Amino acid sequence: MTANSTTVDQSGASAGRDMAARDINHTYKNIAANRVSAIEKLLQKLELEIERNQVARDTIDRLKRFYSQRSHDGVRGLRAKLSVSGREDSYSDAIEMKEMFVKLLERWSHYYSAQQIIVYLLARAERQFNDIILPQISTCGVVEINKFMNELIVIPTVEDCGASVLEVDHNTAMGMIYWLAEQCFVRWHK
Repeated sequence: MTANSTTVDQSGASAGRDMAARDINHTYKNIAANRVSAIEKLLQKLELEIERNQVARDTIDRLKRFYSQRSHDGVRGLRAKLSVSGREDSYSDAIEMKEMFVKLLERWSHYYSAQQIIVYLLARAERQFNDIILPQISTCGVVEINKFMNELIVIPTVEDCGASVLEVDHNTAMGMIYWLAEQCFVRWHK
């Protein structure tokens, strides 16, 4: 550009991407947004199994694993785990919520897809609890641990299965954690 000129010469200009005197519009397609999650696929399969009355003849091995109790430290059962961790006041609610989950487990374990969904939820809860929550037990209070359980396990479970035929609500999802504690897969003490 010269001192008295209003024109610009860009004939020698270069850029790493687009060059324009005004706006540049790009359209991007987010293909990932249309992906169906594993849970959604299994819920679709479950609805077909229900529609076709296809019941499972047995329990899948990955679900059988969660039925075997195993204590790492001699503290067995939900009441004992709650007591050792100073949570004995929540036993009445815990047992009620655990029973809600047990009823869901009994009702839906007749379908292979439901068994797979339940295994997915149990395994995710076990991993989230033992990998993220348990290491913080000694440094966090009850309220903080409850918040972690809610954010990492309860809410994702309800988001995945709340509006499905399984009808998992927050209490049932919390009951899953209590059931895992009774089976000795999670604990609130070091």
